[in-house]
Formats: sequence, structure tokens, C-alpha cells
Amino acid sequence: EDLWRSLSLKRLNLADNRLTGNLPSLVGNLAVLEVLDLSNNLLKGSLPSELGLRGGGASLKLLGLTNNAFTGVIPYQIGQLQGASVLLKDNRFQNTSTTAPLNLCLEREVKEFDLADDTVLCPPERNVLSD
Repeated sequence: EDLWRSLSLKRLNLADNRLTGNLPSLVGNLAVLEVLDLSNNLLKGSLPSELGLRGGGASLKLLGLTNNAFTGVIPYQIGQLQGASVLLKDNRFQNTSTTAPLNLCLEREVKEFDLADDTVLCPPERNVLSD
């Protein structure tokens, strides 16, 4: 828990470490974080909306959460990570009846969203109607 209270942490790469459990909302405390890579672990549960609330998300350049077991809704706030690469493939978001936030699907604010071509999460007909 002390890790999530570090105000000066810029890079956190814990990929490929067999981490389990939920991602705590305290991740929002990492205001100057530039890289958060927790890919290829066993993390589960919903993504905390605080991921996108971190001081407007201005510092985050990479949010790597691929190949875990996250479920539920992708928070709208993650689409507000301006200029960030948002990597969420190989989770369980498709098991929900919801779609990804439109601002993520259209990559209006983020630099890259690796699920933008997923027709379940980002239905083309909804994306076209928003232009």
C-alpha cells in the first residue's frame, strides 16, 4: 500500500510478475507517473476510474494492462489520458454488455488504444455517428 502513496514515482514496470488481486484506487495518487506497466499478470476486477483522474492524466505516457483478467466497464476517465498509449488487450472486457468509452474508441485524446478495432467494445456504427 505504501507504493501507491509515492508522490515522486515516475515509472512502475511490474509486468510478468504473476501479481494477483485488484488494482487499488490508490493508483490515482501517483501524480507524476509516466509509465504504468502491469501487463502479463493475474490482476482482476474492475479498472479504477482514478487511473484517468491523476492530475488530469497529463504525465502518463503508457498504461499497459494487457493480458490480465480485468472485467467490467472501462472507465470513461481513462479516455482522458491525453497523449497516452492505453493497452488493454487480452482481458475480459468483452464479457460485458457495455462498450468502451467513445473518447477511447476514436482515439481523440489518447495517442493509442489497442482495442479501437474491437467491434464489440468499439462498434463502428456508434463511432461513425459521433463524427
